[in-house]
Amino acid sequence: MKRIGTHLHSKNSQVLGLLTIVGVFIMTFCSYTSPAFYFDTSPDNNAFFTVGKAMMHGIVPYKDIFEQKGPYVYFLHGLAYLVSNRSFLLIFVYEIATLVAAMFLVYKLGQLLRVSQLGALLIALLSPLLFLYHPYYDYGDTVEFFTLPLLISLIYLLVLLDQRGLTVSHWWFFAQGAIVGVVFLSKYTLLGAWIVFYLGLVGVLLVKRQWRQLGRVVGWSAGGFLLTTVPWLIYFLVTGGLSAFINVYILFNTKVYLTSSVAAFSNLVQSMTVVSQFFQNNVLFFLLGVVGTLLVTFQRDVFQHNFTRGLYLLTILGCDLFALYGYQAGAVYQYYELIYFAGFVLPFVYLGKLFFARVQLPNENEDTFVILATLLISLFLVLGVNNNVTNSKIFPNNSSITEKATAKPQQPAQLVFGHMMRAAHAPLTMLNYGSIDMGFYTASGAVPSTYFFQNYNIPQASAPQILQSQVNLIKQGQVEWVVLNTPAGKTVKQWQGGGGRISSGNLNPGTAKLAKPLNENYREVAQHTQVFEGVSVTYWLYRLR
Repeated sequence: MKRIGTHLHSKNSQVLGLLTIVGVFIMTFCSYTSPAFYFDTSPDNNAFFTVGKAMMHGIVPYKDIFEQKGPYVYFLHGLAYLVSNRSFLLIFVYEIATLVAAMFLVYKLGQLLRVSQLGALLIALLSPLLFLYHPYYDYGDTVEFFTLPLLISLIYLLVLLDQRGLTVSHWWFFAQGAIVGVVFLSKYTLLGAWIVFYLGLVGVLLVKRQWRQLGRVVGWSAGGFLLTTVPWLIYFLVTGGLSAFINVYILFNTKVYLTSSVAAFSNLVQSMTVVSQFFQNNVLFFLLGVVGTLLVTFQRDVFQHNFTRGLYLLTILGCDLFALYGYQAGAVYQYYELIYFAGFVLPFVYLGKLFFARVQLPNENEDTFVILATLLISLFLVLGVNNNVTNSKIFPNNSSITEKATAKPQQPAQLVFGHMMRAAHAPLTMLNYGSIDMGFYTASGAVPSTYFFQNYNIPQASAPQILQSQVNLIKQGQVEWVVLNTPAGKTVKQWQGGGGRISSGNLNPGTAKLAKPLNENYREVAQHTQVFEGVSVTYWLYRLR
């Protein structure tokens, strides 16, 4: 108890406590998973939750239900379902932990670069600006956001290796190996930084013939990797889902979901073009990502050795290039690029160090005002780059909730339809027709009863079986409820679609051809219009006749 008390009164614990309070406050107003929002309308988040819920009911991802992210994503959301079966409460807590971890690592990086404790804390308090920049941080609950502190820990390790002559505790490599396993089974396109890091480190140890150190690095890293991957191998072997996992998560993602089919080198050049455009589109990104990276790379008070200096530069570059490898410039979702912001952290800390070296900071007994002032500035900056709060309960009846002109408090279509489905005491089977999961499975509590429970951002010609299987379900009346959407002002019979691929606002590829069998087997129960991603969308709820 005495040791615990001493630890709780340590400076690190006090800083962590303060950052936790800040993290709770900021995420309450920035993440759609927060209870301050009516509902998390993110298609991706709800798809993760739906598959996670299905897992908790014995349904095997990839084998029994189709989705393309890694199993760790679904497992986390399955746990969230067990905690709260129709909300993202656990994910909200995890988002807070992610932001706090990122801020705390910024603080520790500051200390590693010999910034004063107060200066390092102030830099950490300002860092949410980098992690919550809209639209790269959009709804929240993305693999890119959850990977940020993991990638920052790798950057911290690089600086530590530089200062300690490549000799650190073996637990560092065990942890990084475990992280590689988690990222690999979450979204493997985010592995670029670790691939470059291990290739560089193992390569130099081989050249120097430091066999003992090489064994430590490889052995402990492999141990961590196996710890986080073998349980999933066992799971898929036991459930008979290993081949489906490989076919969907590995092969389908690389052959169908990526937008490019050109040669490997061409894809690399294409990725470089996308990264370059990202940095050129914003002055802040250019200063931190290009100028800042060059600054920390060549400053002797950051990296003292050429090897770690070069390895840092290549690690950041590898992260950026691999994250969008195989994507064309016009087909990149901006949240993919949030991972780039991890590369801003070290330049941000170093620029903060230069600033505080020229500013007279108060001593520890007089620093309260400075901390409070920095907190206010940080909140001001975060709200300046992330306006998600305008869709929260603070702004009742906002356009993301309803387009009805009324002073009476309204709820979004997801909650309205979900309540109707649960109150009907009918079989809770439903189909989200033609669009990505818009949250109706989450709000109703329905467990998917079909393999293709939603549509995907894939050209219809590339996977025609997805939409065809949904049409067959409706023709045969195999689900009790059907939810679909059209542009506001268009009926189900009028909406011809937008070219075979889900378009802006997640409008489906069309409902006109479906109208006849739909109306033969189902009757309209409700409709609700609200704005989604800048598009006025009418959601329709149908029930089996």
